[in-house]
Amino acid sequence: MKRLLQNSSSTRTFTTSPARRKHGGLPTFTPTSSPALDALLSTFRTNVFLPAHLLSLQKSLLYRARNHRLLTNPEEPATVKLGNEVHQLHPLNRITDEPNTRRSIAEALALMREPRDWLNVIPFLEGLRQSGRKVRGWQAEKMARRMGEKAAQGVLMEVLRRVEGTGVRLGDLKVCREVMWGGVGRCVQSAWSEEGVREAERWMETWWGMLDEDRHVDKEARKSGGDPKLSPEVVGLLLWVRAVRRVLFAEGKDEGGKVKAAAEMVMAVWGNRDVSVDEADWNDANYKLMMWAPVWHAMVMARKVLGDDTPLGRSMETAITQELEPTLKKASSIVEQHVSGETDRRGRVLYNELSKLVI
Repeated sequence: MKRLLQNSSSTRTFTTSPARRKHGGLPTFTPTSSPALDALLSTFRTNVFLPAHLLSLQKSLLYRARNHRLLTNPEEPATVKLGNEVHQLHPLNRITDEPNTRRSIAEALALMREPRDWLNVIPFLEGLRQSGRKVRGWQAEKMARRMGEKAAQGVLMEVLRRVEGTGVRLGDLKVCREVMWGGVGRCVQSAWSEEGVREAERWMETWWGMLDEDRHVDKEARKSGGDPKLSPEVVGLLLWVRAVRRVLFAEGKDEGGKVKAAAEMVMAVWGNRDVSVDEADWNDANYKLMMWAPVWHAMVMARKVLGDDTPLGRSMETAITQELEPTLKKASSIVEQHVSGETDRRGRVLYNELSKLVI
């Protein structure tokens, strides 16, 4: 490592050649609607992301107490240049100065409320990844859910497009479900407007296409059956948006045969379904409502497009009447017993919302 110490202007600058510098410049955040969120992001940038961009000898200045005197002289501040920014170095303690990843992700998601807030998700995730901070699958799942609920699906799209930097992959089945449910949420949020439904269809078609990319679903996962395209509840969401848009805004015409193609794909993987419900676990019942209510609704709407008395129509009718409807009624009943006052659960909310749209 080339380490230079410059004293030309009472400031000591520690630099490395671009070829040896780690990661380039620091992720940059934009101002949010929450001072607490701004403070959290700033702390990560200074205390987590900056050290991750430094080389070993530079890090020793931050973390080794015997070197801290080099950083605490106000007359000779120590700085490092990363990208186009010059950063002043300060002593750090890994235990007291570095925020906990798990708690911080939860806090950041809770504080993000306005559209401008969500723009910071991408640099935050990229910074975590560059710093070796792992975002667990359940955390990515929660993030996708929160973004769908807060109408931030457009930013979510960019998170997935920049998968190498963010680490959020559609190959994680639970993440994939939440992402695709975000398309259903867009339709509900738009009160089933044509603009909202068409936008949801564009998103869901794009997400479906991403599942063919190795960066989202690697070859080993495909060989071992870990491809979300083999899950009927995921394929069913593609069928759902295609059928809904055509029933509502295309006079029920199957333009390009896409409803038929999706219906065939659903029935081809129907053997992989699990529509069982744990009667002792209302959380499981609620989740099963989220999984299977869109598939039930997709088949109902698809039969309006393809016809009831066709091979596909009859196959879907069997799935509807013998499996999906009994499962959904059972799950809804279990959840209802645990709903207190006016608080409902999102699985039942979605099931009730889709039930209103059975034309």
